[in-house]
Amino acid sequence: MKKLIFIIICITLFSCNNSENRSNEEKALLDKISQLENENKNLKDSLSKNERDFLNSQMLIGVPDVETIKIGEKNNIVMLFHTSNKKLPKYEIYKIDGNKKIKIGENNQTKFNYNFTPKSTDDNKMHLLVKIPYEGKTIMIQNEMSFNVKK
Repeated sequence: MKKLIFIIICITLFSCNNSENRSNEEKALLDKISQLENENKNLKDSLSKNERDFLNSQMLIGVPDVETIKIGEKNNIVMLFHTSNKKLPKYEIYKIDGNKKIKIGENNQTKFNYNFTPKSTDDNKMHLLVKIPYEGKTIMIQNEMSFNVKK
């Protein structure tokens, strides 16, 4: 009888010890899951910040087809973002004329053409604005150029 009681006590203690080990393992797993969720959130935030920084770092560059542009003639200006062949989110293109913003198109490429037609030799400046929507906000990139204009 004493042996039976001793065996029952040993089994009880051993099973209690196992449940304590399981409890510790569960805690360790829950801690690991929590740590991985935090790391995943940090990675998502980092990727989002990287994309936002990329868009904010863009420069809009204009390159005319000819060195000197002529009054009354359409002069093609190739507009480039300083990166090449990367798709951007769909953006809107505006011409700035004084205090007015005139929408002239949309695109999602790093390159687009703009036709500039000066009306006089004094009409030698071009000012464009690109609005890129990103995460509920708008990133604005501007370009202003001056040209040699002759009759």
